[in-house]
Amino acid sequence: MAASAPLAVLLAKRRSAVCAACAKIGIDEDERRLLVKNLTGHTSLKDCTMGQLSEVLDHLNRGKGGYAGRKRTTPTADRGPLLAKIDALLAELHRVTGEVHTLKYADAIAKRNGWAECVDFADPVALKHIVGALSRTLQFKQAK
Repeated sequence: MAASAPLAVLLAKRRSAVCAACAKIGIDEDERRLLVKNLTGHTSLKDCTMGQLSEVLDHLNRGKGGYAGRKRTTPTADRGPLLAKIDALLAELHRVTGEVHTLKYADAIAKRNGWAECVDFADPVALKHIVGALSRTLQFKQAK
């Protein structure tokens, strides 16, 4: 019985986080229920599993702009897949850590290592290095 108590507490915290994220972006209770139904198939947060609650929270925190946090120009063919991979890695870092990692996080990695001033100005080689650094960060966070 003791093992289920921490899970119940975690589920309650995750439900609270979903409600707080909804309040932050101005989603009322009816809209939240519709969103939860569309994403999970459940009408109530209490019926959702931890994974489903994480999916809803991820959707709410991502917003319309995705994890980019700013608008980008249309990337060239050689940079597009790498930029998409960076966005995917940032989203996965969010899922694993519970903290939103924006493109500014990737910018800091690029600047710290001298690959580019920011991701928007990075060439394909620098973008590959950034993808590698984010992948290693994700592996480290998952191992914790």
